[in-house]
Parts: sequence; structure tokens; C-alpha cells
Amino acid sequence: MAKHGNLQKYKNPNPAQQWLLRRFLQQATRLTALLDARTILDAGCAEGFVSCHLRQQWSVQASFWGVDLDGDALTRGWTVTPWMHRSRATVLALPFGDAQFDLVLCNEVLEHLLEPAAALRELRRVTRAHVLLSVPHEPWFRLLNALRGKHLRAWGNDPEHVQNWTGRQFARFVAREFVVLEQASAFPWSLLLCRKES
Repeated sequence: MAKHGNLQKYKNPNPAQQWLLRRFLQQATRLTALLDARTILDAGCAEGFVSCHLRQQWSVQASFWGVDLDGDALTRGWTVTPWMHRSRATVLALPFGDAQFDLVLCNEVLEHLLEPAAALRELRRVTRAHVLLSVPHEPWFRLLNALRGKHLRAWGNDPEHVQNWTGRQFARFVAREFVVLEQASAFPWSLLLCRKES
């Protein structure tokens, strides 16, 4: 198994990590369950673990599309989310029409991008209603890594993370493109449910 990344995160048997992930997924479910979303894009889906959980929890039937740059993750995803339509693409240039999706998910992606503002504009373009965004909540994410002995030379910062936001900073950043409906915390992540302005 990889030493980092989405697969390692969701398949790690560590009970503490699994507890943190359950709390994150519970918040994601709570924020989206009543939206009545029927078409969903998971932007930066990797294997599709978040979409898989939401589909199991929602009472409505929905169609899911997923995009990711990691072709190996997309291939592995066939065993996790065989019902998902998937393609290899970047969140900076999504291969979809304007306002094509009721809900766009973008979880643990923006912190990896040199141009997260451009990604937000692209997410706004393809949603007709809502987005659910999440990023590591700093400085707690780095502190947790440091306490676990990870990335000590970088003070706990993941080497793939080029953006770092506190919860308040992230909400201000996202508010440039969306109306923030609710901010939630699932330590060590921050989640935002947002609506596209009409």
C-alpha cells in the first residue's frame, strides 16, 4: 500500500484514523443529505470513497461522475464505485458543460493546487446549485502529523500540500466564488457547504 494518499488514508487499519474518517464522512453526509441532489460530480475523486459513502447514506438515487488526474486511482476505483462514470481530468479544466451537476464534491484537493482560485471558478461553472468542499484545517492537521512523527522536517506539513488554510481563512477564500451556507469541522478537516449565486 502507498505510504500516503487517498487509498492509504481510507484503508489504514489504525483505529484512531478510522474514527477521524468516520467523523468526516458523517459531517459530509449531514451537510448533503437533504439537498435532493440527483447529479453529482466528485472532482478529484481518486478511488471514490467519499462518493461511495454518500451514495449509501442518501435516501435519493443519484448519478455520480468522477474525475481525477491519477489514472491508477481511477482504475482502483472500479472496485469501490463500479457505478461511477469516471474520466481522467484536472479540476482546472473539467470536461463538462456549464451547470451540469446539482452537487459538486471537492474533498482534499484544493490544498494540492498552485491555483486553487482557478479551480473554484471551474467548480462554480459546472454546478447548478451546491458544492461541498473540504481541506485540512490548519494548523491542527500539521500538528496531528507531527504528533504521529510524520513529515517532521516540514513541521508536519504534507509534502504534497502547497496551500494551508485555517477554517476562517478557507471560508473567506471560498466566499469569493460561492455563498457559504455552513461551515463544519471534523478534526482535522474543515468542510464548507456552499451555494452558487444565481
